[in-house]
Amino acid sequence: MASEYSEKIKEIMTRELGQLGVFVIKKQCKNLGVDPDNIKKEDIPQLAKALGNVMKTFGGPEKGSQIEREIRRLMH
Repeated sequence: MASEYSEKIKEIMTRELGQLGVFVIKKQCKNLGVDPDNIKKEDIPQLAKALGNVMKTFGGPEKGSQIEREIRRLMH
């Protein structure tokens, strides 16, 4: 059973990138030493930044910033 944060981040990234979104989350989590199925609130800032940076590659700087903000909002 994945954490609520893991589920929400997966929804955001699959909405943007389809199945590639799941791969991107796993890769970024691995780089950060985070369990992709058990993302915790304290993991969100660094993960939001990493995923935002990846999204810049796919959708440009504005899209990257938008995704980073959307993921950070999950903390509140």
